[in-house]
Amino acid sequence: MPVRALTDLFRQREAPPAEEPEITIPPMPGSEPGEEGGPSRQPGLDAARRRLAESFTPTRPLVGRRKRKDGDQSSSIGFIGRETERERIMRAVAEDRSHVVIFGERGRGKTSLANMVMAQALAMGFVVARHVCAANSDFDSIMRGLFRDIPRWLSTLGPAGPEDPPGALGLLPTRPVLPGDIMVASNALIELRLLLVVDEFDRVVDQETRTSFADTLKQLSDRGVPLSFVIIGVSESAEELLGRHPSIQRCVTRVPLPLLSQEEVEELVERGAERAGLDYSPAARTCIAELARGVPYMGQLLALRAGQSALDHGRTAVQGSDLIAAMQAAVVEADPRIIALYDSVTRMERDPAALGILRAAAAGRQDGLGRFQAWQDGAVLRVAGVRADPDAWRRVLQSGAIHPFRGEGPDLYVFGEAMLQQLVLLRAVLAQQAPRPAAGGTAA
Repeated sequence: MPVRALTDLFRQREAPPAEEPEITIPPMPGSEPGEEGGPSRQPGLDAARRRLAESFTPTRPLVGRRKRKDGDQSSSIGFIGRETERERIMRAVAEDRSHVVIFGERGRGKTSLANMVMAQALAMGFVVARHVCAANSDFDSIMRGLFRDIPRWLSTLGPAGPEDPPGALGLLPTRPVLPGDIMVASNALIELRLLLVVDEFDRVVDQETRTSFADTLKQLSDRGVPLSFVIIGVSESAEELLGRHPSIQRCVTRVPLPLLSQEEVEELVERGAERAGLDYSPAARTCIAELARGVPYMGQLLALRAGQSALDHGRTAVQGSDLIAAMQAAVVEADPRIIALYDSVTRMERDPAALGILRAAAAGRQDGLGRFQAWQDGAVLRVAGVRADPDAWRRVLQSGAIHPFRGEGPDLYVFGEAMLQQLVLLRAVLAQQAPRPAAGGTAA
């Protein structure tokens, strides 16, 4: 759904040209940036500031289930949606004894979902261990990290010698671990329901490690061992993470993590606002959701920065100026690589044709995985429904800012970097807040 002007909260300065996507979201009257007084640090707002920081957590994943003061167990703050994916994962692990690969772009909540799965698995009696990969991780280091994380109460499983590694780690050989060694170690764990979670697997650059994982998954599945892996990584497909191994197709459940719906992002903001004790109007929630385009990280970041701006000015109600401040903060905090790519492909916004293509793709219609179409309409090239210059389109593709979605037909494309779409939208909106030249060429 294209980003639209929020006429009930914001003032639209001018209609966009017919071939431009609808991305104008100016601030509402009476709350232009700079109109208010300086920041206020009222002591009474300190508690609200702390609640806000706990309600919107863009820089850290959710951590499973928490116990409230009344003793009730409640789901993690801010966890919205993903019920279908969570149920599919638990069915694969608990009933099908399948391995799971969770994949998708950055910022979609893969680690938060994995944390919820781990918490549910623990409640069901699974033994759970987790390892986070690094760029230099190999099969040996990942497996030792997982077995080291298996609970200490399994210490009797390993060798009894004083110099032997404690717990399940002692089940592994002193030489580099091979896939067959996991089968041998699993014999000592045969009475357990074991779930091994490998996060950030996309950081592994060693192809031999990826092949060893594929071999391990197949061997465990063939032997019917009650041990399941959950592998998580930034990727467009499970094959991109593990490689194309036909022999493991039947033993791996693929779980792509789609974008949240606009309603789910609005619900995320609404729940966080209730917990923080702040007022985000329906139009403000819609604005945040439209700019987030289904990415929970961006929804939380904009909501957090807008709330902080309101509290800085001694208010508990978020105004249009707070949303503008949140957008400005999000642009400043963007990944420098993405900023550099944006500046390069648009030639510091001096290439209007390339800039128009990025804006069309960012604001146009897309599916649940963030894919949009580009096609030839007779003699006209259209990107996300907007007429585009063919030469500029080739430049954008060559830059890597946009690339074809692998294996899904010639007309589907995605942004090459996570959050580039949001940066394009934020820059476009903020550009429309700058003073416009008067008729004589001077600033108004």
